[in-house]
Amino acid sequence: MKTAVVVTGASRGFGRCLAQDFCREIRGSHVDLVLWARHDADLQETARLARSAWSASEHELRVSVRTVDLSKPEQYAAAVDGLLVQLQAERYERIYLVHNAGSLGELGYPDEWTSSPSAYTTFWEFNVTSVMWLNKRFLDVYGLEASPSTELCIVNVTSLCGIEPFRTHGWYCTSKAAREMHHRVLASEYDGSNGRRLVRVLSYSPGPMDTAMQTTLRSSSRVHPEYVAMFSKLKEEGTLLAPHASSRRGVRLALSGAFQSGAHVDYYDLEGNDGELPQ
Repeated sequence: MKTAVVVTGASRGFGRCLAQDFCREIRGSHVDLVLWARHDADLQETARLARSAWSASEHELRVSVRTVDLSKPEQYAAAVDGLLVQLQAERYERIYLVHNAGSLGELGYPDEWTSSPSAYTTFWEFNVTSVMWLNKRFLDVYGLEASPSTELCIVNVTSLCGIEPFRTHGWYCTSKAAREMHHRVLASEYDGSNGRRLVRVLSYSPGPMDTAMQTTLRSSSRVHPEYVAMFSKLKEEGTLLAPHASSRRGVRLALSGAFQSGAHVDYYDLEGNDGELPQ
């Protein structure tokens, strides 16, 4: 039995935790872990940590890393084509495609934005277009009835900002909302009918984590004071979530399959589920 896990934005923070937790939580299977991000040195460190986290010693873990800039279509299009050639050379029972890469974009009210139209294009390419293209290419291979009998699970790392408006977070909210709807549509389309296989789709919202993004939100003069105060209070009270804690819940949920395909599931929806989930 073999499983493949592909994680974008895997060089640090939550993406690094996801890579480690898939290695900790998958049991009874060989695993091929594929890590993508823009910074090779950080990717290599994630790979080292993932190998250290590997607990299924009777099975094989293979880790591969690739520096890919998801804001550059010529890079990610070639990278995903090459990856799919590699994956098709193996027989996997399951493949997890985890879209973790993302960015805040500009903060502030629209009249405060200083970027040119080209910056909007780059932001959208990185946060939305690349996600849609990777999904399209994986579904070309694994989404049809005639496809290999591999179960594909697509995991979209999302945010409360994808379903609720946050003032001064316009770029971030818009990109997360677009990704949410894209994945909801995929879940409705790939439901095991109309010549298409059942593809499981999960949008996991990891909650407010103690990360570099949080530091930016607390320190930016362009963030609405209401949110600066809220995030600062969470930091002072020590109630920001540790990335590894949220990652563990999200990975266990994805592996268990105990979610409605296309659903938005928040960290706090899983309170009390830190124990073992069925796999």
